[in-house]
Amino acid sequence: MAYLITKKIRGRTYYYIAESSRVEGKSRITRQWYLGSIKKLIELAEGRTGKVKPKEISTLEEGSVAALMKEAEQIGIIEIINNIVPKRSQGMSVGHYVLLASLNRAVEAKPKTGVGEWLKSTAIHRYMDIKWSKLDSQNFWDHFELVKKDAVYKIGDAIGRKAVEVYGISLDSLMYDTTNYYNYWNVTTESELSRMTKSKAGKKSLRHIGLALAVDRDWGLPLFFRLYPANEHDSKVIKGLLGELFKHIRSCTSDKKGITLVFDKGNNSEELIARLDESRHHFIGSRSPYHHDDLCNIPIEHYGTVTVERGGKRKDIPAYETELELYGASRKVIVTFNKATYQRKLMRMEQAMYRASDAISGFKRVVKKADGRSTEESLKRQAEEILERWHIRQFFNVEIIMEKGFFKASVRKNHQAIEKAKKRFGKTILYTNRETLSAGEIIGIYLDRYIIEDAFRITKSDHFVKMDPAFHWTDSKIRVHALTCMIALLLVKLSHRRAKLNGYTMGIETFMHELRGIRSALLFYPGSAKPQRLLCSLTDPQNALIEHLGLDLKQS
Repeated sequence: MAYLITKKIRGRTYYYIAESSRVEGKSRITRQWYLGSIKKLIELAEGRTGKVKPKEISTLEEGSVAALMKEAEQIGIIEIINNIVPKRSQGMSVGHYVLLASLNRAVEAKPKTGVGEWLKSTAIHRYMDIKWSKLDSQNFWDHFELVKKDAVYKIGDAIGRKAVEVYGISLDSLMYDTTNYYNYWNVTTESELSRMTKSKAGKKSLRHIGLALAVDRDWGLPLFFRLYPANEHDSKVIKGLLGELFKHIRSCTSDKKGITLVFDKGNNSEELIARLDESRHHFIGSRSPYHHDDLCNIPIEHYGTVTVERGGKRKDIPAYETELELYGASRKVIVTFNKATYQRKLMRMEQAMYRASDAISGFKRVVKKADGRSTEESLKRQAEEILERWHIRQFFNVEIIMEKGFFKASVRKNHQAIEKAKKRFGKTILYTNRETLSAGEIIGIYLDRYIIEDAFRITKSDHFVKMDPAFHWTDSKIRVHALTCMIALLLVKLSHRRAKLNGYTMGIETFMHELRGIRSALLFYPGSAKPQRLLCSLTDPQNALIEHLGLDLKQS
């Protein structure tokens, strides 16, 4: 039965339609509909039912914040940070500031002066208690200063460990690699981390910081990271942090099964392999073809065909399997050949030699006019510098000859060196101490190194989780910056993982783009202090994505 009831709220009377039914033998109101004040009822009775227009509408980004906060809450990121870096119960905690900075890095990276304004454009208030007056850049920096060097890595390791535990991440194989990120520090500024080095971003005039990263094979989750001086060689870096990596792995797994560490040829050293042999862990590494002319000289006709299964697809790869004495023990060695890579490298070499020919012809004319200030050595050095510019120095023999008081340059192709290089093109040499695996399994695991390369690509993109350039001017701030970027990458990867496990098929860039398009609107009506919240119109993919992620974005 339905009937009219009234309620007094702050001295004012409001009317409702109520519907009751019997519950356990007693009459109870089971549903009710709000009608409004007596004024609204009179307007309704007189037929004046025109809708009141909102005086203000504010749209907020909600999909990305809701998805990433779901993962952050499941891991307990704020609690982990606050346990390691506690502070007085005053205002927002260190964990709140680090997580807010990480969300910004993940979605739309801003300088700390702009994070507060960005947060106001999102629906973060629905998922976290925000003290809006405390979001100026100084508050961020004051709290970041509390996170010391050891705390940065303790937090990173603890979050990685919790992710493994909560999501059941397999640690059978870890992909390890390094990269660097540029910054704009003055060369005279003292720094442990920021150094001049070969830039992977092509910024050779700028200083860089180095990042060593280990991700799981299945999802590419950043489970372990360390910063290092960017000019340190990769082999030195991995030796320096191997003990910490082993300790972290032990803390993540309850059984005694070792992991397989996968790394590229830049990390090779006698000490590294010796320590891996002494541990319970396995490895799959690669060797430079330059060190194995004997293997590169084996004709492709002698290769077998290995079937590699990846992503539900099977691919046949030419491979030659043998055993060699490497680093003090017999190792399983597999040489693979990629025809497309061979053709690409061959084309690049031929193009470089062709483009250098004009410069060499011009150099020969200059040599003929050289005066007494030139020497055979200086002229030869000039020729070698021209060839080195095109990375083809080893493919030519350079000779400067003096005839009848004039210099003459002889620059001839070194056909033996060219043929030798061709035999290396397209070859990848793998070696391992995990002898129980088949050649196809070993190749498949090593090929999955693209997962960590993809993680680096994401952190260097202009779309989301952008880590460079690092606009920070002390090592301590750079470390916290790296921590927020790694947390951001982890949250994005975990959210994408959740969607894929529930049927989502698109890549991570499309995933983030769709999430960012999920927005809510706040409608402020005259005479009402509380706004009405509505979800903005959604596309079919966005509706499906909300379902894949299990997000609760109900109207309120």
